[in-house]
Amino acid sequence: MSESTSDTRFIHHRETPDLTHGAIVAPIYRATTYHQPDPWQPPLYDYARSGNPTRHHFEEAMAELEGGVRGLAFASGMAALTAFFLLFETGDHLLVTRDCQGGTQRVLRGVFQRFGLSVTYVNTDDMAAMESARTRKTAAVLVENFSNPFLRITDIAQVSQWAHHHGLLVAVDNTFITPYLQNPLTLGADVVVHSATKMIGGHSDLTAGVIVAKDPLWAERLYFIQNACGGVLSPDDAYLAARGLSTLPVRMRQASAGAQALAEWLSQQLGPQNVYYPGLASHPGHQRCQRQMRGYGQMLTFRLPNQAAVQAFVGRLKVASVGAGFGGVETIVSLPELHCHAALTVEERTARAIGGDVVRVSVGLEEPADLIQDFEQAMAAD
Repeated sequence: MSESTSDTRFIHHRETPDLTHGAIVAPIYRATTYHQPDPWQPPLYDYARSGNPTRHHFEEAMAELEGGVRGLAFASGMAALTAFFLLFETGDHLLVTRDCQGGTQRVLRGVFQRFGLSVTYVNTDDMAAMESARTRKTAAVLVENFSNPFLRITDIAQVSQWAHHHGLLVAVDNTFITPYLQNPLTLGADVVVHSATKMIGGHSDLTAGVIVAKDPLWAERLYFIQNACGGVLSPDDAYLAARGLSTLPVRMRQASAGAQALAEWLSQQLGPQNVYYPGLASHPGHQRCQRQMRGYGQMLTFRLPNQAAVQAFVGRLKVASVGAGFGGVETIVSLPELHCHAALTVEERTARAIGGDVVRVSVGLEEPADLIQDFEQAMAAD
């Protein structure tokens, strides 16, 4: 396991929260406009869409934690991804992790395809497949790591080296792993994207997205898109996101320990071939995970014998909740066919082996023994 990032950095950033009064928590600035004593030399903040002190505090914290030059916060994870896709032009081609969340595929197919952006979905952990899928129009690679829902693991350093050799931009959706467990920019990626709604916010009470860029040129282009299109994060949600960021290490440690315990129990019950968790030695990406990450995270996926077994299982749960989200303090059980991959066609889900037998779990902060007991009784035969 690689050396851990100091937890202190998640609490103490180079940005001072409040230079005016010295508050140790960044204040919420709801102002939409700011007085300009000298309009010919505008101040740092002039209009809320262009910049906000509360949002800026969160953006700078994310940039520091991810090792980038600038962070940009958006109203949702999909707004952040949309800003990334807006970097490209008609005729450009993207390589995207095949086993990625349904929302990414929905916006690419339903919006950007109409403007001439083409996509090939490929297993980004397979370099031969990547090379085969690359065309002279390929402009970038978008890696979702871990992938959703089967938690495939891409070697970011290897993909980045290959992509840069061919002049391609590399972006990594780091939502599942978080900056606590992995920093894609230090491994060679150019851009990192998060749905901060999930682990970073951490309490299922905000919607947010963030992009961090390594190069000032890409940062400036992304800021232009953020300011021009206006999908910015609100001051109140920026405050909540920054608060969640400060407790991320503690939450990730607890949730990861719970996920490890639950995955090991599930593997004993269902067989290792039916449980997808990188912390298991049986997981094909286990060693790769050990090389480039500082832990295994709180997400796991498993298969039950059939859809009827899944229906019975979710109907009996008492501790875990059933829903579409993940990353909160509570354990959330999702059904990819109905939730995170509902935007795919039946044929697309079939091709990705996402059927009614698949269950995804975001492990929360409950005692692992309580979760195991809940899953055990929910799987018990009538």
